[in-house]
Amino acid sequence: MIRIALDAMGGDRAPEAAVAGAWLALNDHDDIEVVLVGDPAKIATAREAAGQLTEPQAARVRVHDAPEVVAMGDDPVRAIRKSPKVSARACVELLRHGEVDGVVNFGSTGAAVAAATLYGRRLEGVKRLGIAVPFPRPSGVTVLLDGGANPDASADELYQYAVMGRHYVRAAFDVAEPRVGILSIGEEEHKGNRLVHETWERFRARPIEPFVGNVEPRELFDDRADVVVCDGFVGNIALKAAEGMAEFSLGWLGPQMAQRQIASTKELLRGLAQRIDYSQYGGAPLLGVDGGYVIGHGRSGPEAFRNGLKLVRTYVLGDVGARIVEELREAAATTSSPEATAEGSAS
Repeated sequence: MIRIALDAMGGDRAPEAAVAGAWLALNDHDDIEVVLVGDPAKIATAREAAGQLTEPQAARVRVHDAPEVVAMGDDPVRAIRKSPKVSARACVELLRHGEVDGVVNFGSTGAAVAAATLYGRRLEGVKRLGIAVPFPRPSGVTVLLDGGANPDASADELYQYAVMGRHYVRAAFDVAEPRVGILSIGEEEHKGNRLVHETWERFRARPIEPFVGNVEPRELFDDRADVVVCDGFVGNIALKAAEGMAEFSLGWLGPQMAQRQIASTKELLRGLAQRIDYSQYGGAPLLGVDGGYVIGHGRSGPEAFRNGLKLVRTYVLGDVGARIVEELREAAATTSSPEATAEGSAS
């Protein structure tokens, strides 16, 4: 049984959307148990609104009392530290103590990352956590790492993001050999800042194949790479720019099409809206945590929570964490071996 802690207090429609999404996931998968973390009284009301579960499904639900919430305007680190009864922190504590296998948190992103950083355990060898953000493309997705957890990343950390991203993409999107690239301002190797150049050197020292080199931001939406790495500052700007452009395009084109009564184009727009809807992917995993850990938008509805629980299940079943640790161990052994040291000195 895969046990997942769900922050029922996270999100604009908490706890109703979280509970409704959990009910959908319990109906989809008979191998998950959901721990609803939050205010028991509010969760009880939401459970009544969500409807009855079958007896076997109800046996796979329990409630963990943690009624305190991190509001969007709060300082996330200070709020997380003030009490173990904060729902985001309680989820991580359950994961750290082995009471659950993963966490879904669609509340404050800052609080979710702070809780994992301060109270969670990292996978062996992982230096910093990273958010893996899916960008839609005509076939499949491009995963960008980091989407905002680590704004001042090093080349070693970007290399680790490539390793983590590849194993995640294999499990979540069934890509046998994910292609890796580095986000930069041009495809040519000489383009980019110091971090980009240092990351190239890191990839030369311990190659990851297939490596496609530099990837321009516009190429996040085409078939050039499956995993693209960058620091969290650049990654978060790319994410928010893409979200803003999508919202502008849909907001402007929709009324234009309605005014002209172009039915076929309106259908295409509805399809586009579904394609870029974050709820279709279940949020974004925070990779590097010892366990499945998915975060998402506060405005998420039941479908997003449902898919978030599914994503944690996929992570656990794919043994993603163990595979990441194994490859990082091999990389560390290679780069610290006498042969590797001699080669590095000669170059």
